[in-house]
Amino acid sequence: MRSNQRDDSPTFTERARRAQIVACAIEVIAEIGYAQTSIRKIARRVGVAMSVVLYHFANKDELVRAIAMAAYRSAVAAMVPALDAEATAAGRLRAYIRSHVAFISTHRTQFMAVLDIALSYRSATGHRLDQLEVDPGLHGDLAKLDLESLFRQGQEAGEFRPFDARSVAVALRGALNNAVLETARDPGFDVLAYGEELVVVFAAATRRS
Repeated sequence: MRSNQRDDSPTFTERARRAQIVACAIEVIAEIGYAQTSIRKIARRVGVAMSVVLYHFANKDELVRAIAMAAYRSAVAAMVPALDAEATAAGRLRAYIRSHVAFISTHRTQFMAVLDIALSYRSATGHRLDQLEVDPGLHGDLAKLDLESLFRQGQEAGEFRPFDARSVAVALRGALNNAVLETARDPGFDVLAYGEELVVVFAAATRRS
């Protein structure tokens, strides 16, 4: 067996198999939860022997990191262009909320899996999901999606009132995470309409009077 930590570059077939394993792992986690998910169950979903999964991912930690990186890349592709199109902090805040809920509506399974991992995951060294090393190529774009920085930039530009940027960022992230939980409970939940309510609420909460 060998893991993804190797010197030779993966072939096209290997990359395709890794992507398939990640996609199936997301499905299994979304269905039964991270705590109940095992390499064996993921292999069964893929339709391969467990040794095939372990060929590509030496352990569950490596697989979790691959899931996280796939989620980050998807979020960057869906959200960063919307934020880049805005010239003001207020516009970027609206774009952040709208692009985020639109992304939730089209990637519900992925969001449910990643949220479940975020709530329960600890690596072999005790790290949480948000403490895992991020691929270097993602750092710049992920920085654009940092809510705390977005709020501070709006304050520095005089668009937003004085408030604790970290606290309001936590509040908005919590509201968006709750949208994922609500869609899990109720597939008919209108997440886009919910997003429009968040736009109004957080515009009022941040606006300088």
